[in-house]
Amino acid sequence: MSTESQYYRYNPEKRNVFIEIHKGRTNHVSEFVLGFFMMFASHASAIIEVFLRKRFGERYITLAQSIGLFLILNISYSWLDNLFRLRINGAGIVLFIFSCAYLGFSIYHRMEIKKYGTTYDFKRFSLSDGELNTFWVKILGKIFRGMKVSNYTIHVLIEPAIPVLIGIIFVLIPITRVVGMILIFCGIIYGLRNLSKAQQGRNWVLDNIDKKICSEMKYDVFIGRKPKQDTKGVYLPIELPDDEGMRKSLYNLVEDSFQTTKDIWDNDFLDGKGDQDHG
Repeated sequence: MSTESQYYRYNPEKRNVFIEIHKGRTNHVSEFVLGFFMMFASHASAIIEVFLRKRFGERYITLAQSIGLFLILNISYSWLDNLFRLRINGAGIVLFIFSCAYLGFSIYHRMEIKKYGTTYDFKRFSLSDGELNTFWVKILGKIFRGMKVSNYTIHVLIEPAIPVLIGIIFVLIPITRVVGMILIFCGIIYGLRNLSKAQQGRNWVLDNIDKKICSEMKYDVFIGRKPKQDTKGVYLPIELPDDEGMRKSLYNLVEDSFQTTKDIWDNDFLDGKGDQDHG
């Protein structure tokens, strides 16, 4: 790679011709659908999370949301009863007990947040979705003893499987059937939400890696006209002009997408070398 392009850094406010060509433009319809799903899933997941996790961020759980879901859970019984014609004596009482348990755990987590502090002290991510409760960690530890399980598997498969399995058991018992259906539905939504969050995180990492690669390889693509096996896969699906002056002009246009500031991590003063030189 040419030393002329070694220290270029990507400017996210500009367009990247390589990424734009191969990835395509933003699909606003899919973004809207995903945003709507994540908004809905955040409420459905909250019904599950309060029983599975602890130590939530200050802004993650609110009493307004908890009270709203408490009311929705109780109102939903009449809707489910009419839809599925359950007509089960005592099912409404069980659902009320479940909704009270949800509200109680929510209030407990709010008190836990106040215990750890709500000041601007940089000690806790305010949007943290919590940590898996010790109770479930011990149970999962016994089930998967000796097995290496990734965080991705836990968040996307194992955690959502807990309410789904419990819900299946509850569905088999008439008096808890309504609660079972709610647990299964919320467990599935919870898993899909965790999958979406994981995919968003992965895409963000890959996007930034690709931007760095494009920043490093753009000189070799435009000026050197090297094949993509020599540019880490970065290329333009066209024949570039034979005239080097024309290619340099194109290269200068691409430069608008990058900053020519040297990376701060290459600053000698950050690793103490600067102090040694001036000592």
